[in-house]
Amino acid sequence: MTGPIIHRDISQGTDEWHAIRAGKWSASKAATIMGGLETKGLADLVKDVAWERVYGPISGGFKSAAMERGNELEPEARDWYAFDKCVAVEQVGFVEHCSIPNVGWSPDGLVDQAGGIEAKSPLHRAWMEVNRTRKIPAEYRWQSRWAMWVGELEWLDFVVYHPAAGGIVIPATVTESEKQQMAERICLLESRVSEEVSLLSERQAA
Repeated sequence: MTGPIIHRDISQGTDEWHAIRAGKWSASKAATIMGGLETKGLADLVKDVAWERVYGPISGGFKSAAMERGNELEPEARDWYAFDKCVAVEQVGFVEHCSIPNVGWSPDGLVDQAGGIEAKSPLHRAWMEVNRTRKIPAEYRWQSRWAMWVGELEWLDFVVYHPAAGGIVIPATVTESEKQQMAERICLLESRVSEEVSLLSERQAA
């Protein structure tokens, strides 16, 4: 088996990055993908994926205050982790699954080709909750598993960072059973996307 496809020549947030992510199942949506099959969130995601496969990236996507904060503090969180662990953290644009089309992950960082990081910068209360439980918050568990699956990582550190308090590192895990669940879910959802793409394509041809 070949390794994952790593796009080192693309910077996250650029037009090229948006283009390569378009129409793909990405780690940032893993919680929705792996949640209930009849949720509105998943139905909307299927439509978004289908639209991007026909028309390209959807512009003007919603960004919450938490997402904006995460983007602003991600470099600081990455620097904190690199210093704390005495490692070099590589920034890459996008990683694609080695054998399943349209499945990817935008890493917050890769380390020594065997590991990676998923960094979050929540407000103080959420930071304190992770500090208390020492567990990855439920909404990010599938995202972390997705990253390890797509990147074929031996390990992944979930980093929760606050500029006042520093970082917390929680090791993530993924089982073979969970990898199989993700592969099976993509297979199921691809049929839904195909139906939507067919409807859009018919309209284009009309």
